Amino acid sequence: MLLTREKKILELLYTKNRDFTVAELANAMHISPRTVKTDIKRISEELGEEKTGCILHTKTGKGIWLTYDSRGKEYLDELLRNGEESSYLVPENRKYFVALKLLDADGYISMESIANSMFVSKGTIVNCMNELEPFFKKQGIIVEKKVKYGMRLIGEEGQLRIAKASIIRKNISVQGSQIADRLQPFFEGIPLAAINNIIQDAENKFEFLLADTAYSELVIQLTIVVKRIQKGKGCTIGEADLKAYQNKKEWSIVLYLSERLEKEYSITLSPGDMAYLMMNLEGMNTRMNSLTAEESLLEPDGAEDYDLQSWEEILMEAGIVFHENLPRDEMLKCALYMHLKAMFNRLRHQIHLSNPMKHMVKEELVYEVEVASFMAKRIKDKFGMELGEDEICDIAIYLGASLEREKAQKSRNNPDIVVVCGSGLGTSQFIEAKLKRIFPRININKVLSVKDAENEIHPGHQDLVISTVPLLLEGTEVLFVSPILSESDISAIEKKLYGNIMAAQAADKGKYESLFSLMDERISIFKCDLKTREEVIRLLGNRLLHEKYVEEGFIESAFKREELSATSIGDFIAVPHAFEGYVKKIGIGLLTLKKPILWGNEKVQIILMLALDARAQEQFKKVFTDLAELTKDTSYLAKIMNAERLSDVIAK
Repeated sequence: MLLTREKKILELLYTKNRDFTVAELANAMHISPRTVKTDIKRISEELGEEKTGCILHTKTGKGIWLTYDSRGKEYLDELLRNGEESSYLVPENRKYFVALKLLDADGYISMESIANSMFVSKGTIVNCMNELEPFFKKQGIIVEKKVKYGMRLIGEEGQLRIAKASIIRKNISVQGSQIADRLQPFFEGIPLAAINNIIQDAENKFEFLLADTAYSELVIQLTIVVKRIQKGKGCTIGEADLKAYQNKKEWSIVLYLSERLEKEYSITLSPGDMAYLMMNLEGMNTRMNSLTAEESLLEPDGAEDYDLQSWEEILMEAGIVFHENLPRDEMLKCALYMHLKAMFNRLRHQIHLSNPMKHMVKEELVYEVEVASFMAKRIKDKFGMELGEDEICDIAIYLGASLEREKAQKSRNNPDIVVVCGSGLGTSQFIEAKLKRIFPRININKVLSVKDAENEIHPGHQDLVISTVPLLLEGTEVLFVSPILSESDISAIEKKLYGNIMAAQAADKGKYESLFSLMDERISIFKCDLKTREEVIRLLGNRLLHEKYVEEGFIESAFKREELSATSIGDFIAVPHAFEGYVKKIGIGLLTLKKPILWGNEKVQIILMLALDARAQEQFKKVFTDLAELTKDTSYLAKIMNAERLSDVIAK
């Protein structure tokens, strides 16, 4: 069985139909030439063993290429799912792409320009607009038309964003059979195309949207329900619990899904099976199209009416402690509240979802993780709901997007950029906001999904394409970055856009000045022979206490902070600290170990104990920024580990 990366290499060779050098494949896939050679060998063996009708050729001086017969073409189409139409070329998709053009436009845009970009007639665009205008009206958005200028959308920012989310979801729904195709091998005997259609019909009927991950999850859950019932397995539920579910607004969706499943697969869902569907539906990020952001927050939800007020109090507390304008960000308030409601429902039923970007978030968004950890403690105090690292990192991404939006609020743009993001809405918002803040002159024309990239991106229409997934587009330069935009990613973007000017300016600045200016020999301990996290916290904490940096209670508070989530941030670094308070004098204690110890789930050898005051906002944030940069500076980390005294670390 081919790995995902190997399939991607095979897809490049198949779709581009030309010779590739090892270097070209390495650049396209962002892997080493050695890895390419290993993958090519594996692919060749796999194609030969399976008698696929495909042959992978390699020749020194020429490169790597693929040949195949009719049977081989069928094999490749099936393997890569390459035979589906998935763009504005499909008539039912077209109006959604027109809507996105309007929603992405900064001002007026003409029907002619839309028609030209989509290679269709102006009359086709007129027909699309006739279908779209009722949709925009329902969203509270006006389509303004002006002679010689074109069209533009007028509405509140929240309405425009909700409309865009709705259109993107509808577009993905049309192409949703791709999701079913990817899952089909896991559910032999149950055609998932029918499940896919049932979910899309439910979305249209009840006017709600499922996030991409939630959509895939619901396909899986519905299929599991069918499979288990066919085997004679069912769920049970008590009368009181059933009535509680039946009083919730989502119950009508559950009834519809149940009726469709029963009809399609000739099965009968018990009340317990319906309750199981309800439990899963509550744990998914859904969005009602017909509601504005404010209405969705104020919409009654039975016994949980108090949640919104308590959530606003938590946001207000975090804003006060960290001196951020979090409560004023309506987009953050709405998006994170809806995310937390779904999260709470999942956690109540012990449904835990792993965050695939957790390690990147902990390394790159150190400050945001700290704010999120504070909020997680308040959530536990108010709701009795304990959040783990995965959930804290989820919150940190939303906070990162909010902080980046604030920083970029007054920026002006210039170079044309297209962003391709393979992750969720929170990640794409974060990337867009951070890019605008760091590069205020850029103009982000579009933020596209992977499936839309090849059809929406045309050579010469943008200066650079930035993608979070490996992507090869003919005639277009693509820069592959991580979803969190690391420092190395930022440097790579700087070089592409501006050469080495900004990088040279950055190099002139003092390294980690905010960290080292707060250190002192009296609170620095080197090459200790300690075995546990507890020993480290007590030793370094007592040193800070003795030197009057902190008050009594600091060490116990630091232990409570570790219980919430480990303060290891990757690359052998941990940053233990107390919750707010207990600081008499700002400082950073440094301790290094002879050998790494386990700190949560990561190995740690450098410990920076923070005695900081969040009220000193700029200094506080700069410390966390420098911490994020330090985790990637391997030479400086080695310098710290080898140091005998503090002067060895901060010597010029």
